[in-house]
Amino acid sequence: MSIHIGHHFFGAGNVGDDLMLAGFLRTVPETYRGKLTCCVPFDRSALALRFPEVEWLPYDDGSRNRAIRSCQVWLGLGGSPFQSAVSRWFVDHLAQEARLCEQAGKPMYFLGVGGQDPAAFEVPEIQSICRQARTVWTRDQATADRVAKIGGSAKVAADLAHVHLAAVPPPAARSGRLTAVLNFDFADWPGLPAFLKGFDALNAGERVWAAQESRELPGAERWLHARLSAPEQALWRLQPIERGSVADSLSAWPTGEWQISSRYHATLVAAWAGSKTVVLATNEKLRGAASETRFPLVEMNAGRHASEIASQVIRLFQEPPPPHSRDHLQRHAALAAKACAEFFAAVG
Repeated sequence: MSIHIGHHFFGAGNVGDDLMLAGFLRTVPETYRGKLTCCVPFDRSALALRFPEVEWLPYDDGSRNRAIRSCQVWLGLGGSPFQSAVSRWFVDHLAQEARLCEQAGKPMYFLGVGGQDPAAFEVPEIQSICRQARTVWTRDQATADRVAKIGGSAKVAADLAHVHLAAVPPPAARSGRLTAVLNFDFADWPGLPAFLKGFDALNAGERVWAAQESRELPGAERWLHARLSAPEQALWRLQPIERGSVADSLSAWPTGEWQISSRYHATLVAAWAGSKTVVLATNEKLRGAASETRFPLVEMNAGRHASEIASQVIRLFQEPPPPHSRDHLQRHAALAAKACAEFFAAVG
């Protein structure tokens, strides 16, 4: 039995993608070793070093067609495939994959996936794809409810990264360190300098600007840091996270006593590290991450002044932490592993 991983974002430069794939690979039965393929438009040699369990193929029409015709099962693995607010890049990719699967008579499954914006489930192509899939294991209840509402078969699980983080936890939170992992989905935030200035009141001994994304995409960590003034850049030390291997990336994670997060997987890492974290709700998946980790959530309402948002974050940092234990996170890891086992049982 061969499985074609149909999501094409692996190798793009987001450490969160690596964590999901690493979690999934920990669950793959021995009989499937050497029988996983994936087409990507990124550096396949680097991916082959990090994940030799997968055969990395070019992302062109011919390679995609051959890979799907040669496999027994198509798998949409991890991430937020159900999204449309920022662009149609994922919608268009999935629509073509679904057509190829239909033409070749290959069953489709999704595992450990979520939605990024509720409007995505109103897109006809996404509705059709969800109905075409035999099972969609989601990483949150809201996505499962939306898939079921449009006629898909959904089961609630958890994000696949939990499987890896349970086995290889990140470095423990460092006292006195404030870590920011900020991403605004290809948009600028003019209020960012005022927001950052508000954290002078926290008296953190160290401020780290962690880059979960290695590319300088508009609205992502490196791009935002480059737009700060020179004094702000000196105050907030930029630390890239991506390294040669998943283990290297995770060991480089600058976990702090406090963390401000608008990244899904940075939020999960903070929970496993024991950081006191506040999540900025820039999209639907971050609301899910806050619910999953029991971290407080701050809505990014357009009418609110940035300094007011910073003050709210600091107040939340100073409040007693919510009920939180490693057992809670271990349950998520078990849910994700169970979904993987159910998938392998379903495909035989």
